[in-house]
Amino acid sequence: MNEERLRAAIVGCGRIGTLTSDRVRKALPKGWLPLNHAEAICSLPGLELAAVCDVDAERARAAARLHGVREVFTDYRAMIAAIKPDILSVATRTQGRCDIIEFAAGNGVRGIHAEKPLGRSLADCRRAMRAVAEREVKLSYGTTRRYMDVYRRARELVAGGAIGQLVQITVEYGRGLLMWGHPHSIDLILFFAGCDQVSHLSATCDVAATARSGDVVDADPIVENAFIKFANGVHGLIATASGSSVRLAGTTGILEVPGDGAWIEADTLPPEGDPYQRSHRRIEVQPVQSGTQRAFAELAAAVRHGNATSIGWRDVELASSLLLGCAYSSVEGGRRISLAEVSDNFTVTGRFGELCA
Repeated sequence: MNEERLRAAIVGCGRIGTLTSDRVRKALPKGWLPLNHAEAICSLPGLELAAVCDVDAERARAAARLHGVREVFTDYRAMIAAIKPDILSVATRTQGRCDIIEFAAGNGVRGIHAEKPLGRSLADCRRAMRAVAEREVKLSYGTTRRYMDVYRRARELVAGGAIGQLVQITVEYGRGLLMWGHPHSIDLILFFAGCDQVSHLSATCDVAATARSGDVVDADPIVENAFIKFANGVHGLIATASGSSVRLAGTTGILEVPGDGAWIEADTLPPEGDPYQRSHRRIEVQPVQSGTQRAFAELAAAVRHGNATSIGWRDVELASSLLLGCAYSSVEGGRRISLAEVSDNFTVTGRFGELCA
């Protein structure tokens, strides 16, 4: 029996929406390609890329030529009305993203893949997620690593007791920008923590005091460190060490996923003997799909069959609260805060130079 063929459309024809440079292709480890939304959609049976949209008409036309798409728009509302896509990719910059999600959810789109970060304030994020929840729209999110085989294998090993009880998750991301890069860090911590109840968090960021005016931080803070404590006792840390690594420390060992998901390193204690003499092994994981492919494949399956995706609107809202909470804690002197302290109107623009995330 043939599966329902779904029509997809993309809003935002930049690098994550439609274009992956040769430089990026050469640098990425296995499991990352296809990375952009258009290539991932076109690679999946049962999905048709029916239209692309960008406020820059020439960019939209170039993307359409590259991916063999006939329908080109500069207004997402007009595209949704004309094409009636089953699935919408929202690959724009952050400002206005929640407006697009809210409109799409209210106008017949059945599944939305939203890039990160979701929004610049909790008010925007909650408005968009409320629209998704009320209309039972299926959702996937642009935190690509959670969809990748290597990170899923690491989580399986933790769940299976390979390192005993999980104690701490450390994400090493260099001196990364909060809104541009650290949605990935926050999501990886949530992915492994196994808990959606946050006791408190604290963070310090490199951001000019003059960037804050009332509830607005007109910058993209560089995260120097962040600490999240979950109700189940697990600690999540963001550190400035380089390497794009995730380190999972348990009571009987450590798992590390280094090099942006290149492989898994496992160091485990023997059942008896010297606790300093750990056994070491390297675990290679052969990817079946890229993270972007799997995100769209899961979304399509959820639209067809009504099942849940591996991330829900509550997860995305919590991730947004933690992300903005890092900035709020920092401008409050790095003190420990609860998520309830972060105002819905507290806004981080993500401005870096002339661009915003």
